Amino acid sequence: MDFKASTTGLLLLMVAFAGCGGSAEETAGQSTPASSESTTKLEPSPDENVAGLEQMCAEAQPAMEARQATATLFQRVGGRDGLQAVVADTVRRYVENEQIKHLMEGVDTEHLAAQVTDFLVVGTGGEGEYHGRDMTTAHANMNLTNADFLAAGSDLGAAMDSARWGEDEKQELLCAFVALREQVVTR
Repeated sequence: MDFKASTTGLLLLMVAFAGCGGSAEETAGQSTPASSESTTKLEPSPDENVAGLEQMCAEAQPAMEARQATATLFQRVGGRDGLQAVVADTVRRYVENEQIKHLMEGVDTEHLAAQVTDFLVVGTGGEGEYHGRDMTTAHANMNLTNADFLAAGSDLGAAMDSARWGEDEKQELLCAFVALREQVVTR
């Protein structure tokens, strides 16, 4: 997949993969007791969570390529309509997400959803064009952290779950976004 372009809120979509990263509180590194008789075990830090996702994606690359050779992600998720439903749900979740909702202030969410849908149609093997900004430019002034990236990923994961996407399809979109993380996380 070629995910070189972006729009202002796409970072949030990228982060969206974090459905695998857990809740914002979990990814922020809060501790939870391992048991009542043992010492407290710290949750992985956002940096550790991201490193784990990067490793998982690298290991899954051959399987993802094999699936793509059979049918594109675009085809397997219901084309533009399937992508558009997940994008709209994800954007709605961003507006409500305590950790990242400040990034959505003043954003035309309908325009954002349309831009992100176009981006994903092209990036997942559909026909169309994307005319938005590149990832680095679109996210340059957001000062995003790995914790923000994971929080947004959690929202995307929830939207894909709600749409009943298969595990393979969720993994492929997640890994496409993980590959773009260095272009959007600046803190």
